[in-house]
Amino acid sequence: MPAKNTGDEILAYCGSCKMDLTAVIVATVGSKIAKVLCKTCKKERAYRPPKGVQDPAASPPPSRASKARAAEKEPRSVPVQEEWSRLMADAEKARKVKYTPKAQLQLGDVIDHPMFGPGIVTKLTHPDKADVLFKEDLKILIHSRA
Repeated sequence: MPAKNTGDEILAYCGSCKMDLTAVIVATVGSKIAKVLCKTCKKERAYRPPKGVQDPAASPPPSRASKARAAEKEPRSVPVQEEWSRLMADAEKARKVKYTPKAQLQLGDVIDHPMFGPGIVTKLTHPDKADVLFKEDLKILIHSRA
């Protein structure tokens, strides 16, 4: 961590506010920050690094091999438009439904939505909610409403 001086502003986790906020350095010990003053709640406390930010000195950087393994484990992201095109091509014989909140949707149905256009039901998440993949985005729609 680069040396910071008393009075400098930094990003720090505030235990009172329960979030990462701007704080003013109040005290240092050597080159380490000891106490900060939260600019939001005005409470002075021991310095805690922001959540999600690791101190580079705390752990060694991952090796190339571990980066490669992590990349293999991550699911490959497919652009929404490509996935939509693939599913729509496979759904030639699927049931076609004009969308209304009252329509009963089933997995694999191709729907025609008045605002989003054609989409395909990819998941039924609740008795009256469904994930529908449209050309531009994945939306959660209600269905089977009386």
